[in-house]
This record gives sequence, C-alpha cells and structure tokens, in this order.
Amino acid sequence: MNNPELEGYRYFTPTKVRFCETDANGHLSHLSSVIYMEQARCEYMNELGLFFANSEVNLVDKTFFLVSQSVEYKSQAHFNDNLDIYMKVSRIGKSSIEMHYAIVKRENQQVVSFAISTGVYVDVHTQKSTPLPEDLASRIEQFEATFPQ
Repeated sequence: MNNPELEGYRYFTPTKVRFCETDANGHLSHLSSVIYMEQARCEYMNELGLFFANSEVNLVDKTFFLVSQSVEYKSQAHFNDNLDIYMKVSRIGKSSIEMHYAIVKRENQQVVSFAISTGVYVDVHTQKSTPLPEDLASRIEQFEATFPQ
C-alpha cells in the first residue's frame, strides 16, 4: 500500500460502483458510501463470529446497534470505479467498539472518504448494553494478522 493515509488499515472488502449508487451529479452517492461501510463492518464482524452465519450467540439475544457515524468526503468516485473499503477497529470498550473506515479507489489509492462509527453490543431483550466477549481483542488481533501489512 503506497498511501500513508492508510497506515494501520489491513482488512478491506472490494466493491465496484454500480450505476444505481451514483447521484444526479454522476458521482458516488453519500448514502452508498455509508452502505459500503456497513458492508465492510458486517463482513468483519462475521469473521469474528459476532454476526450472521458464524455467530457464537443467538442474534435473538445479542447484537450490535450502530450508535454514531460520521463521514468526511475527500474526493469523488464514479460509476464503474473499483473501490476498496478498508476498516479497522480503533478502540474496544467494555460494551462498544469504535471503527475507522477508508473508501479508496483501487487504481490510484486515492481516498474517497474517511469515516468513524461506534457500535454498542446490546442485549435485545433488555435493550441495554452488555459486555463484549472477553477474548474480542485477541480475536481481532488474530484476524487482522491474516492480512498483509
């Protein structure tokens, strides 16, 4: 990776901008950027066994609620651009995780946007936060070690 702005990012998921994901100005819609970030977050959490098919807990009992998200747009992407959606966990709290994202044009490593989100692990029945799995930090470290630096 040749872009110093992407230091510390190891995990990414690729995508290609579809026509329906562009806006009236012909560039990637801000809504689509948020959807791409959700895609990366869900795939990342799934790999950790905290979401969907690989879940260690019944999703009827515990899940993540997205409680905050902010996006800073740096450049444009257009129909048919190949993008990589990078994601990393930047902070692990007692019951929350802060994640950083970078949407990047694959061909030239130009950053399209940066974002930060916070997810809280919630007991669905009580609607209250619940502690994250104790081994989460080591799971993240092991998972990220599978990707080249």
